[in-house]
Amino acid sequence: MQRHPENTLRCYEDLCTAPTTRQPGRVFPLKGKLYKGVWEYEVTKGDRVFYVPNEQQLKVVVYYAVKHPSPAPTP
Repeated sequence: MQRHPENTLRCYEDLCTAPTTRQPGRVFPLKGKLYKGVWEYEVTKGDRVFYVPNEQQLKVVVYYAVKHPSPAPTP
């Protein structure tokens, strides 16, 4: 948050209000068996948030929020 407060606030608000709304190049679900139900949010060019939304319980579980890893971490 200290490095990019505006981007981080936007990420927080999006995850609170519409975690499964696609935003091309910024918010999207991951592909593959290992990532079923996992979404990625690009906070900045180098920082990512990986999370699993649960629409029935109205919650989002963030399991990784740091620099962009390769490959993506699994939940």
